[in-house]
Amino acid sequence: MLERMQQVFRTVFEDQRLVITPETSAKDIKMWDSLTHLELITAVETEFNLKFSFSEVMGFNNAGDMLRLIEKIMGK
Repeated sequence: MLERMQQVFRTVFEDQRLVITPETSAKDIKMWDSLTHLELITAVETEFNLKFSFSEVMGFNNAGDMLRLIEKIMGK
């Protein structure tokens, strides 16, 4: 899951060298602003074929938060 998520981050932030961890947050990626956050959420939803609720998105503080919810939704 982390590898798939990393590829989404690389695409959204246009940086094929980007390496993420569960702790990666907006403060770690210079281009991560409110607009790219929306692009990232949409790209993650598309990659994993799911839809986050507004409250779920508001609870994301880092990549790990997204990963844990994806795993929960997908039953893994």
